[in-house]
Amino acid sequence: MFLRFVITQLDDVSHKPQGLFVAAEDLIDSGALSQEERLQLRDVIIWFNKNLPSPRFESASRRIFWFKSSAEDCVKRMWELTHLLRYHGYIVNVEKCRVLGNIVYEDQFQVAAYPSEHDRK
Repeated sequence: MFLRFVITQLDDVSHKPQGLFVAAEDLIDSGALSQEERLQLRDVIIWFNKNLPSPRFESASRRIFWFKSSAEDCVKRMWELTHLLRYHGYIVNVEKCRVLGNIVYEDQFQVAAYPSEHDRK
């Protein structure tokens, strides 16, 4: 099973709901956080920067990233982001998919895939 944590705003490139990392950066930049919340959000982002591989692609595209349900530490940290974002008015949803049709990248925590009619929710 694959999981994707998203907000209701659509991404300009993929045309799919935007992921939480972009929303978290926007929230940090907004000035709406207390010092404690800002530090907590920064800690979560730093954890991901240290622990989640970040593949480099030559150009922006419609591919989107999904966590593997077995990536328990990543999923736990995404719930931390979810709670903070919801507290500040973001609507956060968790999309689930059993099969992704167009996987173009995979590591032990995540996959990147192009949206496909073969995806099975």
